[in-house]
Amino acid sequence: MKYYWCKESINTREIGIYPQALSAKNILDFNEFRFGVDEPIQRQFTLPEPILQSKAKETTHLSVVSIDYSVFLVLKNYFIDFLKDFKIADFQSWSIDVHHKKQLLKDYSLFHLSYPSQKEIIDFEKSKFEINEDWVMRNSIGEVVKFYNYEDYHAELKKHTTPPFLLAHELVLDFSKQENDILRLANMPMTGLGYYVSERLKNAIEEKRFTGFAFQEIEEMDKRIKVIY
Repeated sequence: MKYYWCKESINTREIGIYPQALSAKNILDFNEFRFGVDEPIQRQFTLPEPILQSKAKETTHLSVVSIDYSVFLVLKNYFIDFLKDFKIADFQSWSIDVHHKKQLLKDYSLFHLSYPSQKEIIDFEKSKFEINEDWVMRNSIGEVVKFYNYEDYHAELKKHTTPPFLLAHELVLDFSKQENDILRLANMPMTGLGYYVSERLKNAIEEKRFTGFAFQEIEEMDKRIKVIY
């Protein structure tokens, strides 16, 4: 089954203005480092309240700068109900208030897929990685290394305090054994962190004309990426 990177739409005819929200109330507690990246959220936290720009339209999926879209999505409640007709792993959602002009919108939720899937999707046998401290300028190719499992890769990642020391040199992503229609990838040495949807779900979103979504072929994200289906 083919998969696509699920992005925020930048089509202003559809969304009004990009991003739709530059800020949110109660964001400091929510933006704790690595909050929700690797696992379900177990503690109480203050829910963010996005503040839409006046030109923004109320789309199915909202772009909110202060909420990390690689970890959380801001979605209409009806879309989360719609997802229940597809194959989806454990997830969490919280009803949130969204401010728009002088209105308080009550039909949005914060959505979090509980567990990321990069451990199963990265083909470590076929991938190569690069350790390079000069990651901003990229003036030189760093040391090319191989890992044979996610545990070794993640242990090396944790040794460094300033990411991304580990970069993709050649990255092979294997979706051939995946059955869920929505996935989340984290701790990846590449652009393209976040949510991925199956072709089945992508087609359904487009057929229903849900708004605020954009999709990209995975191999078009970065020339270093190859995909197995």
